[in-house]
Amino acid sequence: MLTRLFFLMVAVTTFGGGALLHAVSPETIELGRGLFEREWPVKDPRLGGDGLGPMFNGQSCVACHNQGGVGGGGAAEFNANTIGIESMNIKGHSVDNDVIASMVSKFHPGFVQLNGSVVNTFTIPHRGGSSALRHLNDILYQHVPTVRSEFGGSTDASEVRHSYATPILFNYKNNSHEITLRARLFQRNTTALFGAGIIDAVTDNQLMALTKLQKAHPEISGRPASLRDGRIGKFGWRGNVGSLVEFIDQACANELGLETRRKPQPQDPLNREYRNPTIDITDAQIRAMHNFVSALPVPTRRIPDTSDERAEASRGEQVFNSVGCAVCHVPNLGVAQGIYSDLLLHEMGHELIDLNHAEPYVVRRTPIVRHDYTELVTTERSLGSMGAYYGATTTIKTNAIPIRRQSFQATNRRLTRKPTRDYKFVAPEYPSQKLNFIDLINEQIGNETDEQILSDGRQQITEEKLSVHAYIRLHYEPTRFNQEWRTPPLWGVADSAPYMHDGRAETLLESITMHDGEASGTRDRFLNLSLSDRPALIAFLETLVAPSNAPQPRS
Repeated sequence: MLTRLFFLMVAVTTFGGGALLHAVSPETIELGRGLFEREWPVKDPRLGGDGLGPMFNGQSCVACHNQGGVGGGGAAEFNANTIGIESMNIKGHSVDNDVIASMVSKFHPGFVQLNGSVVNTFTIPHRGGSSALRHLNDILYQHVPTVRSEFGGSTDASEVRHSYATPILFNYKNNSHEITLRARLFQRNTTALFGAGIIDAVTDNQLMALTKLQKAHPEISGRPASLRDGRIGKFGWRGNVGSLVEFIDQACANELGLETRRKPQPQDPLNREYRNPTIDITDAQIRAMHNFVSALPVPTRRIPDTSDERAEASRGEQVFNSVGCAVCHVPNLGVAQGIYSDLLLHEMGHELIDLNHAEPYVVRRTPIVRHDYTELVTTERSLGSMGAYYGATTTIKTNAIPIRRQSFQATNRRLTRKPTRDYKFVAPEYPSQKLNFIDLINEQIGNETDEQILSDGRQQITEEKLSVHAYIRLHYEPTRFNQEWRTPPLWGVADSAPYMHDGRAETLLESITMHDGEASGTRDRFLNLSLSDRPALIAFLETLVAPSNAPQPRS
């Protein structure tokens, strides 16, 4: 009964199966590089789709991934933007789902999904969409008094901090209802992809071994980014993507608006009826980009020029270990030598909150089998001589018990409730056990048919279908999933400013002081170091540079 789930997992693993390092021809890598650097056009005629967009952040991958070479990180100006509703109150009579959707859409229609449900996070692509949508976005940004670059993100780290510290307050009243909400602008900085192929080869067992090791630590207790299909995520700021090829697949859709076979492109909420006629990028092209990114070189250590500088960097590495940095920024992880990361999630304090939360920590999966779905299908056919079928078929479904499938949205929190006088919402700090994701496999195990000829000569066939449902209930550990972040690899860190998940830190020193939560003890020990030890630790980090042989953007 778990057959469909198994094949679903196999299909995901097959497409995302870049975990084993393998030789790829230079021609294949060059093809992938061309796609990575390509400026994708709108209405690309090659596949028949709509090409770039209609909503997108950039026209090429390299537009954002360019620090230290093709595939590097990006400055704050390339940050992706999301608006998240922290709290909301709707006053009035009979506040139901339709009222919630209508009132929230006055703030921005992007929070209302195609099915009418409301979510509390909405990504705002930098470019594309209708002129009406761009006008709405401009009005929304007026609530955030920060300077934005021509690319759409904040101009620098200080503007990132300023925008985060400024809540967005909204109030609207009609004749019968009034909405008051508090929202915030969240940003995500572009990550470097150097060494991504090596990270892809780190195994789940190696990550679980680190998890067990850290459970005995008095301060640090990292956890795996557990995905719904049982794998561990390794990519993205919250480790919510399982493999490198899936990361590329998702980026094509979300950042470039290139619809793939698995990921739909972002839609204009003011043009909901629009549909892309087909995909915009093939699996072969995604695999080619995957091969190129997998082949990107691993960051290296820069050897300081003088003996005094080398001695200081060496002492800084010892200090790095002594204050506890290496507990999370593990120097070596399987084949990823010199990565300085455990690739685990850690709670980093309230000041680093982002409502696009981490995947809930699945600690147990419980199979549930229920025989709770029957469907009575009656088919009537007009019959001619010798019982030959010649007319239309009418199918009437009766007595159908609906499939109850609960879903846990990884990045979207549904804001729905039965009609009430007032409605209050506060973004949850922990995952709700009531919203456990339940995977459903529906297999027909019985089929009874009754056939008769009616008085008017029509044939009536009644089928009673009995199906079995296999559910997988996921049990979560109540972690603060809004404050959990994957430990970013420090290899190449000297060439990847700004720092932190949203680029709020301009320097390495600033990024260390912004650590909190599990890292507060390590941060405090760093701050209590002598005036010579602190710069030594920074000097060590400055030896972790981008690979010298990284491909450079073509002019």
